[in-house]
Amino acid sequence: MKDQEEELNKLRVENEIKKMKLTLEYGANFSTPSENNLPPEVESQWLDYIQKFEDSIAENNCVKIYDFVGKPVFKLVDEISETEIEFELDRILNLLGQKGIELHTICEVNNRELYRFITEELLFEETNDMMIEGMTQNYIYEEFHPNHEHDIATRCNEFITDILNKERNLNSDFMAISNEIHTDNGSINQEDFVRRLELFREAFSSFQLHHFMITGLNIDEDKADVCFDISYSGNIEGVNENIIFTGSGVFTLKNKHEYWCINKINIPGIHI
Repeated sequence: MKDQEEELNKLRVENEIKKMKLTLEYGANFSTPSENNLPPEVESQWLDYIQKFEDSIAENNCVKIYDFVGKPVFKLVDEISETEIEFELDRILNLLGQKGIELHTICEVNNRELYRFITEELLFEETNDMMIEGMTQNYIYEEFHPNHEHDIATRCNEFITDILNKERNLNSDFMAISNEIHTDNGSINQEDFVRRLELFREAFSSFQLHHFMITGLNIDEDKADVCFDISYSGNIEGVNENIIFTGSGVFTLKNKHEYWCINKINIPGIHI
């Protein structure tokens, strides 16, 4: 028992030395011992993995994913029939998974397009030539091929939800709005826009969103026009009165650095 405790103490000291080495070489930051609940032997393995990972990055040992997964033989997408495509897609996803590479999608993507993407694009991306047990590399299809309609709809829904949620403080840094916002009354900067939104919200104790539906979407390069129908109500505290706002509205969005931001707004009931 005493020998076992001595071994554990020795391992703890070695782990601290490993941490110091990682901190000096790569600027790693570790929790204090009191915050660390890992058994010493597990922590030792984890620190070894980190060392290997950092060494690989420092040495720039990068290879194409195709080489990393063993140069698999695969059919060209145009050579695969509709009855075979699901099987071939599963086969190549399994090959990637065996090497800790996972592919995800945010929206629905058909099997043939996913197979084409993997065999024509993903396999030729570069990765570190190292595999760490228990760790995965995750890729998202939409980071290579953005779904603009989905992103725009998400931005609009999030914006409406945020401004009608009085439990959430509005912060221009975390809202998908441009530095300059165009309204029916002219253009204002981001900070003034949020301030005027807050003034509108202060007139009500709470809101309830009854209906929000995008009825039209037109994308022209880096600009998008969105038409929508909306119905919501605001409760005035003390008088037990609900005011219902309903009608059609418009958003215009701009795509900056692959991110859609609202830069024009017309919402029934909100006059800015």
